[in-house]
Parts: sequence; structure tokens; C-alpha cells
Amino acid sequence: NHQLRGAESDGDEAFVRKLADELGFPMVGKSVDVRKLAEAEGLSIEMAARQARHDFFSEFPNAVIALAHHADDQAETFILKLARGAGTAGLGGMSPYQEVGPIRLIRPMLEIPRPELLHWLRANGFEWREDVSNSDETFLRNRVRHTVLPLLEKELNPNIRETILRTMDILRQEQEWMDAIIADCRLPIADLPIAARRRLLRKWLFEQGATNVDFNAVEKILTLMARGEGTTVFELNDLQHIVVEYGQPRFEHVGQASLPAQAWTLTTEKGTGWKKDHGEGAGILPAEASFDADKVGDSPITVRSFEPGDRMNPLGMEGSRKLQDIFTDQKIPRAQRPYIPVVVCRSEIIWIPGYRTARGWEVPGNTGKAVHARIE
Repeated sequence: NHQLRGAESDGDEAFVRKLADELGFPMVGKSVDVRKLAEAEGLSIEMAARQARHDFFSEFPNAVIALAHHADDQAETFILKLARGAGTAGLGGMSPYQEVGPIRLIRPMLEIPRPELLHWLRANGFEWREDVSNSDETFLRNRVRHTVLPLLEKELNPNIRETILRTMDILRQEQEWMDAIIADCRLPIADLPIAARRRLLRKWLFEQGATNVDFNAVEKILTLMARGEGTTVFELNDLQHIVVEYGQPRFEHVGQASLPAQAWTLTTEKGTGWKKDHGEGAGILPAEASFDADKVGDSPITVRSFEPGDRMNPLGMEGSRKLQDIFTDQKIPRAQRPYIPVVVCRSEIIWIPGYRTARGWEVPGNTGKAVHARIE
């Protein structure tokens, strides 16, 4: 119950409760003040209502939830998306089966036109409820329903709804095919065609729970990522920001913050010679490195987080360097630095996994005694 239509909304809930009782089904209801939710979250009424429904559905993670969308809803969605501008994801419309996080949704009536559903209800003696706002043509969807689609049927194609549904089905199939190709792609996003970059970014944004993601937002974020330097904040809306640091995007919900929660495992073994550490940048895990066993001796090797003022003597370089400068050279965003493990022995930083070991801790030749370390 979205509480958007006062007594009428309550009447809808009472009708469903009565019908469930007559059919012998348990009924679970929930009321949410969607207007207050929209204001608090900075969302449109439509998006707030959707969020409230999905939050409610998520309370039943083991259930399969059937929704009542029908073929006319699909056709209307196509016209609306086309008017606003959309790619295959938008023009493909709703899917008969959809997973949204832990929620499993099915739409068994998606190919059945509304007149056919009403005919079946009358023929079988069922009552139903009509949302009076569905006749209010101040709403864009209602103008599409009552004016645009009938005009297209009359002036352009009497079977326009069936044609639209067939087109949407083709687009959904092509969307699934392209998503499968992108999922297997291992190229850096900067090396991909623009269509693939847009698709990957939109997918990532929706996985983060982003709303109000339109074409212009995607293009702006991609432009910031392509610069590959500095830090820029892009506001999706009042409560959702995308922070782009050194070309890497990070989703932020205003007023919320994630705390770093390390779960590193450090293993060591004795051996000879050296092992090259694996990884392309600071913090890339798993990684391996080798140290002079005689210098390590009986001292413990420990792993901790980066701390302000940390310095090390990188192998192959003169003098010492601040870890902060090393991270800057590696273009590691500030928000990610607390997550990078720092390996210490005898109060000295001897290794940044994935980057390099410290000078003075290298194994003496290929036959010298070594301590091989692996962190993951």
C-alpha cells in the first residue's frame, strides 16, 4: 500500500485481503508513505514506489514473486522509452523472469493483452479493482494508453501492439547476447568500443543501486574516467554521487560510508632463490615475494594497513619514498588505500604486495636462503 490515494489505496488493500481469504491464501501486506520516502531519498514518486516494493519483496528471499504486468504495459513502456531515448536495455522492456539481488520476479501475463484479461475475469465471475488515476491523462503513461497507441492503431498499423511486442522480444534477446559477450571480456574498459563501455558502466551503476541514470549521466562519467587523473565528484541526485579518482569510479550514498574490513592471509615458507611477485599494481592480490632468510631471522613478518607517514626503501631506487607518493604514482584512489596491505618485518616496511619489495631484503642470488611469502 503506497498510501498515495488515501481511502482508495486502503480499499485496494482490503479487497486483496478479502480475496486472499476467500481463496485460502495467506496475505502479507505493508504500508509505506511513498511521498515521504521520495522526499527523504531524493527520488521521484515512481522510483520511490518501486524501491518500497522491492524492499518489501526482499523480505521473502526464497519466494518467487509473480507480478501482474501485461502486454499493454509493455507496449506503453516501449513508447515512453522511445520518446525519452533508450538503448536495447530500455526498449527491450520488462523480462518474463528477472533477478534483482535476492529477489526472483516472474511476469506470467506479460504477453496477454489487457482486453483479454478483462474478458477472462468477466467470464469467470471475478471482480477487480480499477485505479482511478489510470484515467487521468495528466500522467504521461495514461496519454500513451488512451491517446497515442489508439492513434497509431488507427493511422499507422492496426496490429501495432503485437508489432511492438515482437520488436521488444528481439531487442531483449540481443541484449542478453551482448551482455554475455561483455561478461566474458577481459580487456580494460578504456580499450572497449563506446557501446560496450556504456553497457558496462550502466550495469555497474544499477548493481550499486543507482537511480536517475540517464544517457547524459553515463556520458559524463565515462568522460571523467577517460581523463584518468585527479578526483571529480558527479552528482546523480542529491543523495547519490559518483566519485571518479584516477579514472576509477566509486559509488557513494550521501550520509553513508564504508569501513575497510581487511581479511588478508599471509603464509610463508623457507626455500632458496627468489619468486617474482605477481600483480600489476599496489594491492593486487594474490601476490608473492621472497626475502633474505638470514635478515628475517626469527623476527615475525606481519601485515597491517597503510598509515600516514609510512615510508619504504623500494628495491631498484635510491633513498626512501613515502607510501603516499608510491600510491599516487600507481594512481591508487585515496578511498582504496586503507584496503592495501603493508608487510612489515623488524619495524620496516619490506613489501607492498603487487608492487615491489624493499631494498636490502632481497635474496642474495638464486641459491641464497629465502623466505617465500604469499598474501591473499
